[in-house]
Order: sequence, then C-alpha cells, then structure tokens
Amino acid sequence: MSILTPQNVSRAIGVSRIAVGVALIAAPGRVGQAWLGEGGKTAPTKVALQGLGVRDALIGMAVAHSAGDPARGYRWARTSAIGDAVDLAATLNARELLPRSGVVATAALAGAGAVLSIATSEWLRRSA
Repeated sequence: MSILTPQNVSRAIGVSRIAVGVALIAAPGRVGQAWLGEGGKTAPTKVALQGLGVRDALIGMAVAHSAGDPARGYRWARTSAIGDAVDLAATLNARELLPRSGVVATAALAGAGAVLSIATSEWLRRSA
C-alpha cells in the first residue's frame, strides 16, 4: 500500500497550513516584515496577521481532520486553495509596495499551495 494517497496529501496540506497559522500567531512581526516589509512590524498589522494565522490554523485543522471523509474532505481542500489564491492575488496586486523577497516567497508558497490543494481536492473527490 502506498503512503502517497489523497488522504495523506490532504493531511500534509492541513498540517502545513496549521504550521503557517501558528507562525503568524506566534511571530506576526517577524513573518509580517518578511512578507510585507517594515509595515509588517506595526501593531495594527500584527493584529491582522494574527487573525490570518487563526484562519490558516482552523482551515488546516479542518483539512487534516476531514481528509478521510469522502463527503467533506475535498471541500475543505478547496477551501484551503481559495485561501492561498486570495493571499497570492493580494500579494501580487500590491507587489510594487512589497519587498521583492516577500512577493517571490508568497508567490511560490501560496501558488504551490493553491495548485496542490485544488489537485488534492479533485483527487479526493474522484477517489470517494
């Protein structure tokens, strides 16, 4: 039996999203500065990033928890993809105002996350 199953990939996506969420909650200034530049260290931005961290952690928990559920697993994987796609679009929209390294990292991580989550969602749906 292969360990590369849609359920295991979905669980890995969920755990990764939880890790990102915890990083945003625990170190919003550090993550914010890397992603958004100096403005990422301000108190209002930290508040918003911590809220984003809670969103990511909760979606990650739902993705991981529902990975083996044929009726819900693929929907949560798609929800994860939407979150990544919005992060990607917002970052690209503001790219002229953000540090190049933050734009590149976000484009790579959020873009890959969105594509992987959509692909996994479809894999889960078809394997149900």
